[in-house]
Formats: sequence, structure tokens, C-alpha cells
Amino acid sequence: MSVSLPHLSTARLLLRALETDQADALFRLANGPKIADNTANIPSPYTLHTAQVFIGAMEAKYRAGELLSLGMHEHATGELVGIVSLRLNPRHRYGHLGGWVAAHCRNQGYAAEAASAVTDFGFNELALQRVGSQCFGRNKESARVMEKIGLRYEGCMREAFLKNGVFEDLLGFAVVRDDWERRL
Repeated sequence: MSVSLPHLSTARLLLRALETDQADALFRLANGPKIADNTANIPSPYTLHTAQVFIGAMEAKYRAGELLSLGMHEHATGELVGIVSLRLNPRHRYGHLGGWVAAHCRNQGYAAEAASAVTDFGFNELALQRVGSQCFGRNKESARVMEKIGLRYEGCMREAFLKNGVFEDLLGFAVVRDDWERRL
């Protein structure tokens, strides 16, 4: 694996590592409505310190083969609009897809565009065999993104995650290498 985080380009987005001077933007966006509520690991409130630690660890986690996290930046403006990630399990050649999009940029296809590019990178450059993801049963938007990019619904794990004192259903989605290659 390369030691530097990749730069990936889509029709509208540049996916790349965040710079330390973007901590304030990350801090403001990650505190947006629904971000922590719809994700497993993002704290609320999301502090400036949390943003700084996240940015500072991005490259080391990638070099260690643990996590590929990239900022979603609009080509036209350079604006940070979200984060996309693959939590890596090299032993099983598996990537767990995750991410979020800022409230003012939702429903514009950015999540699907970024997730598709990172999934391509996972299969083509990281030699993954499988890419999967999960979302809370109530998060229809994330489920729609996963299906839109070709991940298949694999089932519901009832009350599998305790979030804010409530047991949440987790919907599972995945795609394997052969299916991803045949999608064209």
C-alpha cells in the first residue's frame, strides 16, 4: 500500500486528505443536523479538537492499513462537503464503507459519487474482495445510496446497535469483486 493518501477525482468531487487548516470547516460541518445521529462513531458535540485529531491521524491510519478517509471537495469551489471512508480489514480483504455529507449538500448525489469512487479504489488498488456497509434501519437515505452504487441488501440485524439509549436495527449491504466488475 502507498504511504500517501490517494487523490481521487469524480465528475464533481476531488476526494483527498484534509489539511490541518480545514479543522474548523470539518468541526462546523460534522456538528450539522443528523451527522452524529446517523453514524456509529461520530461524537456529538463534535469539537474542534476532535476534528484536529481526526485530520492528524488520517495518513497514519491509512499507512497502517486500517482506514482510508478522504474529504469530499467540490471541484468548482474547493468547498469541503463531507467525508467518505473505507475501514479496512486486510486479512479478509474487506472494506467497510462509511461517510457523511454536510446538511446543505444532501440530495445532490455527492454521497453516491464519492462512495462509488472509493469502492472502485478499494477493488482496483487495494485488492479488496468485498466492500460492505451498514446503516440504521431508519436511515433510508444511506440505504438508498448503497443500493444506488450497487451494494446488495443482505439483511437486517434487529436491535443490534445501542445508540443514544435506543436499540437500533442495522441494515447490511455489500458487493463482492465479481459483482462489482460485472456492473458495467
